[in-house]
Amino acid sequence: MKRNGLPAQPNRSLLEGINVLLAVAHSNGPRGVRELARELGMTSTRLQRYLATLAGAGLTQQTEDRRYEVGPGIHALSAISAAASGLACRALDVLPDLDELNLQIALGVIWRGKMTYLYHRHPSEPRAQAIGHLGGFPADQSAIGRVLLSQQSAEQYAQSCAEMRMQGIEFDEEALWHEVALAREQGYALIDRPKSGEETLAIGVGDPFCAGLAVTGAVANRLEELLPRLRKAADTLIV
Repeated sequence: MKRNGLPAQPNRSLLEGINVLLAVAHSNGPRGVRELARELGMTSTRLQRYLATLAGAGLTQQTEDRRYEVGPGIHALSAISAAASGLACRALDVLPDLDELNLQIALGVIWRGKMTYLYHRHPSEPRAQAIGHLGGFPADQSAIGRVLLSQQSAEQYAQSCAEMRMQGIEFDEEALWHEVALAREQGYALIDRPKSGEETLAIGVGDPFCAGLAVTGAVANRLEELLPRLRKAADTLIV
């Protein structure tokens, strides 16, 4: 599937409305209008119009202290999105088979320069908590992010870099391109984080990639074991 960029004359109001909904959805609790306005670089008056419109659609709602949180319509949107994608549902069937590896497992996508996870589970966590992690981790620092970037054209890569900068992510574009090229050549991405003592191995899911699948832990010395397991799981996810 070709990834399309913005048209020559995009509907900015639509994009802003989506950003407002995402900002509310990514919050851990109700948010004040002024606080959100500063975060999104909008006037309070303009933001209030978006929030009121989203509330009318049931996607946000106002609390007693006049702050905003997600509304009941978000559950319908979640169900529709899950059905349209299918990946999260299949992940619940497929990815528990990897539990015996005793590694953290993640299935994620890039959204506006950051990672969003359809499935994200540490071995010690209940499976019920694995679905729907919001993430927010910068795509350039993610093994899944690098794998997904590796399949993009130069134009798409430039757009992704622009999206990361819009999110305030600071990175070395040339160095990232080198890592992305390495992931393309190897067919996987491997990131070592000495401070945490963790390593992450990621591969793409689908052809072309629609998501990335990763395991985190002591993985660098287990590539011959892990890569076939990940590829088998990835193949099952897209059937």
